[in-house]
Amino acid sequence: MPDTLSYNMFVEQPFQTTVRQIAHLEGIGLHSGRFVRMAICPAPANSGIKFRRMDIDGQLQTVIAHASYAERARLCTRIVNSEGITLETIEHLMAAFAGVGLDNAIIEIDASEAPILDGSSQPVLDALYNAGLEILPARRKYMIVTKPVGVQLDCGAWARLEPADQLQIDVKIEFDDSAIGNQSFSYSHSDGSFAAELAPARTFCQLRDVELMQNAGLALGGSLNNAIVVDNGKILNEGGLRIEREFVRHKVLDCLGDLFLIGVPVKAKMTALRPGHTLSTKLVQTLLNDPTAYKVIEAGSEHSRSDSFAMPELAAAAMA
Repeated sequence: MPDTLSYNMFVEQPFQTTVRQIAHLEGIGLHSGRFVRMAICPAPANSGIKFRRMDIDGQLQTVIAHASYAERARLCTRIVNSEGITLETIEHLMAAFAGVGLDNAIIEIDASEAPILDGSSQPVLDALYNAGLEILPARRKYMIVTKPVGVQLDCGAWARLEPADQLQIDVKIEFDDSAIGNQSFSYSHSDGSFAAELAPARTFCQLRDVELMQNAGLALGGSLNNAIVVDNGKILNEGGLRIEREFVRHKVLDCLGDLFLIGVPVKAKMTALRPGHTLSTKLVQTLLNDPTAYKVIEAGSEHSRSDSFAMPELAAAAMA
């Protein structure tokens, strides 16, 4: 069994992965405005994705990236451990991990919020490629959705998961600013698709919302360097968009990151209208709360289980 694979070829192969070397990233927290340092470190098989708050006492610092620990937050994905220690704005990291096929990592971070970087997953992707991934001597587990599961919010936004042979995400967004308007995008997850179709897409907002967010203590680190800002049909960023339909692509990126809170790769079709983190994390939690809606299969094996699945050996390792 080879321990490395070629560039962009870790999503579809059957073995678990981790980073070959530590990947370092640093930048401003989007909502806190605080400077943050972060290191993505190797982890053994069946560890999953765990964050360690290095600014917190060692016995309390681990926060697991799993839907069981997700809580409602405005404009980001937030996870919290049993001691109330939180970490937020992890969605672009989680999307990059899912996008390249990274199963196991310990992320050391010195703040309560991940850095926003340039507002996309591209800097994370670049750091992971520079560090390299390696194959571990353990087969992947996949979650297979076996029946439709759906959720809806009071605002009319909705999302559902249906059985499919591979992960697909279909998203439609609707904004009254003509710079965004109505957009849709269909994404099929495979080797290289994340880098080609989603990774460069940046988060975005309308200028009229910036003051409201900052008055609420949000987006204190936001700028044209880490978000697309639109106003009355105009894109305010120099150079405009990076990629066609960048707005809806970013929403798909967010959905991919939130789906990875399942704890293992998922095979399903997700369809969503006007998705956000509250909607997609609610969808994942609804799925996990219905053991009849999924099964977990080891790659290359017919063995499956659903009644006891929580996360791959993470509970016992939570405070390791």
